Amino acid sequence: MSGLTAPRRANPLSFLTISLALAAAAAPSAALADGAPLADGHAPAGVMLDHMHKAGEFMVGYRYMYMRQDGDMLHGTGTASDATVRDNACGPPNKCMMRPAEMTMQMHMLDIMYAPTDWLTLMLMPQWMTMDMTMTPLMGGMGTKSHDTDSLGDTIFGALVKLSEGPGYHLHTGVMFSAPTGSVDETNNGKLTHYGMQLGSGTWDFRPSLTYTGREGPWSWGAQMSGIIRMEDANDEGYRLGNVFKATAWGSYRLANWISASVRILHTEQGRIEGQYNTPHNIGSPPDLVANYGGRFWDLGLGVNTVVPSGPLKGHRFAVEWLQPLSDDPNGYQLERVGTLWVNWSKAF
Repeated sequence: MSGLTAPRRANPLSFLTISLALAAAAAPSAALADGAPLADGHAPAGVMLDHMHKAGEFMVGYRYMYMRQDGDMLHGTGTASDATVRDNACGPPNKCMMRPAEMTMQMHMLDIMYAPTDWLTLMLMPQWMTMDMTMTPLMGGMGTKSHDTDSLGDTIFGALVKLSEGPGYHLHTGVMFSAPTGSVDETNNGKLTHYGMQLGSGTWDFRPSLTYTGREGPWSWGAQMSGIIRMEDANDEGYRLGNVFKATAWGSYRLANWISASVRILHTEQGRIEGQYNTPHNIGSPPDLVANYGGRFWDLGLGVNTVVPSGPLKGHRFAVEWLQPLSDDPNGYQLERVGTLWVNWSKAF
C-alpha cells in the first residue's frame, strides 16, 4: 500500500539497565533466612493472577502500569504517512483533521488476596486510570491539542482455584470478573471522547485464566493463558469492546535468594469494537472510529524480582518489568507502541 514503510523500534537494553538499578536499590545484598520467601516465588511484574496463598494468608499489594504510544501511525505491519491517514483512517469520504501524536496510560491497582483454604484464594483488584493524549493537525489552520481522562476504572474480583500441585510444579485456574465501575461517558469539548480514552469497558466481563509454574534449583518458569470475554451485547453508550486473548511464557534465574531476573514473551489478540456511540461524538481522528481498535501484538519482557531479606522491610516484595514491542499488526490505523513499564510491591501476612 502506498505510504507504508517498516516501523521503527526502540532499544530495550536501556530499560533493562534501569530495571536492574531499581531492583538493586530495593533490597540489600544478603541471603534470606531459612524458610523465608524466594524472589522468584512470584511471576514477572506484568503477570497478574500468577500465584496462590496458603490457608489463612492475607496479602496486600500495589501495581503500577505505565504504557506509552508515540511516533508513527501504523496500518497493518507497516507505517502510514500523514497523507494516507488523512485520506483513509476516518472512513472515506470523511477526512481526518487530526491524528494522535502521543498517548500515555497509567494504572494504579490495589491487589488484595486472602486464602480461606490451601486450594482457594480470593482476590479484589480496584484500579484508578489516567490517560493523556496529544493530537497533531493533518489540515491547516489547526494547532496541537491535548486532553485527558482520570478517575476510577473497572473493579476486578474473583478467585484462584488450585487444580494440581506436586514436586516442582503448580497449576491453577482463575475465575475472575470485572464490574463496570469505570466511566464510559467521558467527554472532550462537549462530545464523547475517543473509545480508547474511556476509563472502563462499561460491561460486565468474564476474565478466565490458566497458570502453570515450575522450578528446579535456581531456575523457574511459567506459562499463562488468559482472556477477557464481554458478557453484555453493549454498554450504556451503545458499544462493546472486543474480547481479549493473551498467552505468555517466562523463564527466571535466581541470582541470589533475594533477587531474580526474568525474560518473558507475550502474545495479545484483541477483537474489534462492536457497535458505536449512540450519542453525539467526534469523527475527526483515527481513535474516533471503532475500526481503528484491536489487533495482534507481540512483546518481550525483561524484569527483576526482589524480596527484602532483613530489616524493617523484611518480606516486602518489589518487582519491575519492561515490555518491549516486537511486532504490531493493529486493526485499521493506530499509533505505534513504545512500551509498557510495570512496578509492583506486595507483602503477605
